[in-house]
Amino acid sequence: MIQNVSHIEKEFLFKSVVQNEHPVRFHGVSTAGTGVIRDYGRNALSVTLLDTMDNTCFSICERIIGYFDCHGKTYAFETTVRDARDRDVRLDCPNQLIRSLQRKFIRVKKPRDIQVLFRLANEDINLSYPVCPEYISIDEIELTSNFRDRTLPDVINRFKKDVSLRSSENTIIMFRTKTPARFEEKLVSKTGKVLFIPSTASTLPKSDPYPEGRIITEAIEETFEDPNYFIEGSHFEKLLRDKQNQGISSEIWCPIVYYQYVVGYIYIANRNGESFDIGMVDYLWDFSRILAWYLKDTGYFSTEVEQKQVPGHEPRILDMSPGGMLMSLPRTEIRTPIREGSLFSVEIQMKKRDAPIVCSARVIRRFEEPDAITYGTSFVNLSAQDMMGLYEVLYRRPYQSGENLGFEKA
Repeated sequence: MIQNVSHIEKEFLFKSVVQNEHPVRFHGVSTAGTGVIRDYGRNALSVTLLDTMDNTCFSICERIIGYFDCHGKTYAFETTVRDARDRDVRLDCPNQLIRSLQRKFIRVKKPRDIQVLFRLANEDINLSYPVCPEYISIDEIELTSNFRDRTLPDVINRFKKDVSLRSSENTIIMFRTKTPARFEEKLVSKTGKVLFIPSTASTLPKSDPYPEGRIITEAIEETFEDPNYFIEGSHFEKLLRDKQNQGISSEIWCPIVYYQYVVGYIYIANRNGESFDIGMVDYLWDFSRILAWYLKDTGYFSTEVEQKQVPGHEPRILDMSPGGMLMSLPRTEIRTPIREGSLFSVEIQMKKRDAPIVCSARVIRRFEEPDAITYGTSFVNLSAQDMMGLYEVLYRRPYQSGENLGFEKA
């Protein structure tokens, strides 16, 4: 994992780099090259460039990334060019110096001769189902022996047989012929998250253990309550009392998310006094993804979907490496945000290459701002040849196997 070094350590490292004339590699949008830091001050770095691509210099106000090796570790920093005269460059003193404990590719500013497009599978399908707040991809799955080479009815019957051993009742409801009516149905369809009731004698979980956000917490449920619930009591509390009176001790309502739609849900309940645990949430969620894949594979929605050409989106690339990219999109660019863990297709076009690089990217992190959403992604199924080609364009030099380029931001 990456680490920010302390202010004292940063001072020591930069002074060591100056004294020993350690080479520093710089990457920007306009060019890339190697230089040495001649002077380290409180507000500025004085750098002499030794070589750059096409003997060009960085532009004033250009954001660049620099990295160097020191004491067996790789360090990286981001800064801004304030003055450039021939080979002498003045940079802002960086606020942070980052040390990486992993040997990954450094992310650099995207060169001007690279264009990136991405596409979301079935982004433009229009179905008469509740819209999910997030886009969740339907990935190719490795089916276990319980589900491999089976029809959709066989898969459902097998699931019901398995889950009946661990619950008092279970059912799968599709919204094809009905709309969400019950309060619980509205919760899962409007959030795309799991309604996990460990015990009808207690409140909902106060925190979500899943990094991407998977369950409806107490705070999320309260946003669906009437503003007067503090006085009159919450609707959900009344539902819990009704469930107790019916002999229900625990429930899980798991949505079936088909890209950006909630097309149904899986329901299980216990009436034997026992509570479901988080492992059962995992089990139902995993099966809901298997079920979504089968619905796609069997053409369940084929008669309801108008096939359209999937559009391409050109995001703003904040930085990039042969391993992934950090990209930003206006909130209005796509219908719903992409959930962490989802896959989408990527096309990387380079001027010096006839055919584009086509691969997939997985969302590792998501950062939300008022007007934009930033995604930290990792490339998937990128061939070795394409990786080397991307390396040479990004870093402006031949690929060197085993080189330590250890700064990753996402």
